[in-house]
Amino acid sequence: MRVIVVTDYAFVNGGAGKVALESARELANHVEEVHVFAAIGEVAAFLTGVPNLKVTTLGQQKLQEQKSSSAMISGLWNKPAQLAFRELLTGYDPADTVIHVHSWRDGLTLSFMPEIYQRGFKFVLTGHDYGIACPTAGFYNHKKKQICHLRALSRQCITCSCSGGSLLKKQWFTYRHSLQPYRAGIPQNLKHLITVSPLSERVLKPYLKEGTQIHHVPNPIHITKRDRVEAENNKGYAYVGRYSAEKAPGLAASATRRMRVPVTFVGSGTLVNSVRELNPDAMMRGWREPEEVREILQTVRALIFPSVWYEVQGMVVDEAIAMGIPVISSDACAGADTVARLRGGSVFRSGDEDALCRRIAEFENDSVLKTYSTEGYANYWANPHTLELHIAELLKTYSAVLAD
Repeated sequence: MRVIVVTDYAFVNGGAGKVALESARELANHVEEVHVFAAIGEVAAFLTGVPNLKVTTLGQQKLQEQKSSSAMISGLWNKPAQLAFRELLTGYDPADTVIHVHSWRDGLTLSFMPEIYQRGFKFVLTGHDYGIACPTAGFYNHKKKQICHLRALSRQCITCSCSGGSLLKKQWFTYRHSLQPYRAGIPQNLKHLITVSPLSERVLKPYLKEGTQIHHVPNPIHITKRDRVEAENNKGYAYVGRYSAEKAPGLAASATRRMRVPVTFVGSGTLVNSVRELNPDAMMRGWREPEEVREILQTVRALIFPSVWYEVQGMVVDEAIAMGIPVISSDACAGADTVARLRGGSVFRSGDEDALCRRIAEFENDSVLKTYSTEGYANYWANPHTLELHIAELLKTYSAVLAD
């Protein structure tokens, strides 16, 4: 079996890129060949010199860094990427090659898809976001700061200025999105979709054709098993993530100040000053490396995960529970699914500060917190989302794709 991994970046730029490239590197130990095809940047060092692994990058800039005039054109349909992908496919046989699409919105566009169809290759796509359905990929109205329930590409959707910029910018997103079904055959030609959470499956399913096979492949969680953190002996709470409206750090800041409990914020973003104003006593740690984040989490009673949008998967939720740190999650995001599945915390109504305060009060009870900590820790390690499990599920999915 050969696998072609399609992803915007040739280096780790975020969660989706990390999953795409780290899984590609590990897959090279299990299949005959892996070939990463990317548009943006230079090749990450950890991908060089790996047996059975090739990387093709076009060395382009992401759309946000290009001049607006050129980005508006290349962001619709990346012709150089289409030609390069056409050339790449000439070296592969559709009978034993699976194409795995991870991301395309920042550079590649879906210009490569017609080449897949014309040459008879089979492919699977991972829904790291909602880009196959929503023009802005998030089902989130940045102007109203709330989840968008409009049918994508409906008249109401097209005329709604929701992107955080001008209506013209939203119209550009809409036009680009309209090219997906007509030029790229997505989602109507999508026969295999990988979802990473029950929430993402629920949100995307209405946009899939009947018969699309959905494969649930959890993202790998990179954490080593250690003794459970006795969170019931700790003080305070933590927020980990980007400081942006859809992540709702201000809600965590306001609720912890109101409840007079210590809180540590880890991350960066445009709302950092707002968070400071809402809770002057909060400890602001800025952006930290993953190991530093875990060291911080070891010192708190619980993680507050207050996202008010359809967060596809908050991997920090799994990491915290795997350590024995319970989680208070909003019911709007995939963190709620994880909390319920592992019984490692509690859920509150999205955006409701009173409800969050009630959960914090509950978590101040040592006995209650210990129950969440011990049950969540045990349930996670009974079936940990390791890289090995991720690869095993990918190989099973690839076999199903080739056999279809």
